[in-house]
Amino acid sequence: MLPMRTLGAAAVALTTALSMPALAADEPIKLPKLNIDAKQTTTSGVSSGAYMATQMHIAYSDVVAGAALVAGGPWGCADNVPGAVPGQVALQRCMKTTAGKPDLGQLIANAQSREKSKQIDSLDNLKKARVYLFNGAKDSVVTTPVVEAAFQFYSALKVPADNIKFINQFPDAEHAFVTDNFGAACSYLGGDYLNNCKYDQAGELLKHLYPDVKTPNAPEAKAQPVKFSQKEFIGDQSRSGMLEYGYLYVPEACASGQACRLHIAFHGCEMSAEKIGNAFPVNAGYNRWADVNNIVVLYPQIKHSAKPTSNPNGCWDWFAYTGYDYNLKSGFQPTAIRKMIAAIAK
Repeated sequence: MLPMRTLGAAAVALTTALSMPALAADEPIKLPKLNIDAKQTTTSGVSSGAYMATQMHIAYSDVVAGAALVAGGPWGCADNVPGAVPGQVALQRCMKTTAGKPDLGQLIANAQSREKSKQIDSLDNLKKARVYLFNGAKDSVVTTPVVEAAFQFYSALKVPADNIKFINQFPDAEHAFVTDNFGAACSYLGGDYLNNCKYDQAGELLKHLYPDVKTPNAPEAKAQPVKFSQKEFIGDQSRSGMLEYGYLYVPEACASGQACRLHIAFHGCEMSAEKIGNAFPVNAGYNRWADVNNIVVLYPQIKHSAKPTSNPNGCWDWFAYTGYDYNLKSGFQPTAIRKMIAAIAK
């Protein structure tokens, strides 16, 4: 538990930042230390963000209690063919399956090997994990067998059946994060990759990850997310591929020192702040749920224009463009996110 004097100072500083539109818009704040239990952290993401959500879950399951994967596949999918180039495997087995479906046996063997060498946390942690999976019926980018492989992977690692929610073949949904009232048509591919399918995806995944959450009455969040500086966490951008800033949503109760939980939401390819501004943090739908459930939402960001040039679409690394440890505790991006958790939580 943080000392009340420390909590009070953090609350004052954060409340001040949130009340200054110019600062929120132009000058990223430093991540505040809040009254957050790190071991109740959960993750979610769409597309490459879904892969990043599960990478954080598997690598750091001592801290990350659950993950929601929207249009994404299993942990380590790009490593699914030993000796092959991960980028090629990603295209041919982990989006479409032109070279075959992900090999469940190889996925499990890889995870067990990484666990044995302590490159990821204990897989026993998954026996109490909560997992949400979503597959759109018209997803033309990440096809059904890939999302099914994620379900099989988590099931094989003993996540209880009641703890897995699999929305399989949602009608009309293309490759996007779906909402109940914002974005393009449900079957549209492109734009901000936020599609109106009359389904509150953010709310549904949060309800599954945190079964005690309350449903908000307000149609919108009370405030806007603010920019926070990622610089102290990301290191050399040419190695980590991450943007100078991300977004942070802090409910009033959390800013004032009440006990809160942390959820990390990862955008997909072509969805970073460089391409679509704050559209994902503002419009995906998480923040109004955060308001009434004391959930702080962290929206880390990838940099489209960062070297290496092997990531021109601004994807999270799930195919080894930052190195072959991209999905392990030592990987540049998982390490950066873990440092963010440590900075903001107890």
